[in-house]
Amino acid sequence: MQIGPRGNRCGIVLLFMLLIIVIIGGFIWFDPAGLFSSSDPEMPWNQVNRIVKPGEEVPAPSAEQASITKTLLFKADTKQEDAKRGTITMVIRPDGRIEGGWAAEYDSRPNVTYQVMSDGFKGNIDPSKIYKDDYGEDRSRLYFITKGKFIILETDSKTNRTRSVKGHIYVTGWLDPEYNATGEIIITSDKRSYKTFSWQAEGKEGATIFDLFK
Repeated sequence: MQIGPRGNRCGIVLLFMLLIIVIIGGFIWFDPAGLFSSSDPEMPWNQVNRIVKPGEEVPAPSAEQASITKTLLFKADTKQEDAKRGTITMVIRPDGRIEGGWAAEYDSRPNVTYQVMSDGFKGNIDPSKIYKDDYGEDRSRLYFITKGKFIILETDSKTNRTRSVKGHIYVTGWLDPEYNATGEIIITSDKRSYKTFSWQAEGKEGATIFDLFK
């Protein structure tokens, strides 16, 4: 039996559709909504210029923003929608420098466990970025941005197989004058697909670096 031109075209279309399915499937583990977001100026990897280099001075907050005279400690549960996804610990020092860590272990699929580890993240406050929402500007809120690396171990209890995913972690958010912080953790391996986790906490004054590990 000979296959005519029409049959060849059908075969090519089927192969093309299969290729698209394979490509999309490769991103399902991450958030598909972020596939084409790398050019969004609000994504943290497009704002790393706000992270002050070591040895340089972090700009001080304005008179309207939080006055940080003692190290502030933040500890909070992190969530993905309504599901708990570990704990974040972070300190903001009087010089505006920030460091912290995030760890999580959870099951989001049957028989599959995710263990998240990060080697920490570092960054700083940035008084120049102005908070805006549907109600307008709020110049009393203080922006912060940090960057680090993460590793996620994905273990399938049925097959006893483990695979690892590596990439960058960004922690950003806003601090009000009463030391209440709301933030996001964004993890990405390619700056196109990503996952977002939210958190909020009240800062406690007088923390030390050892409080990060308690």
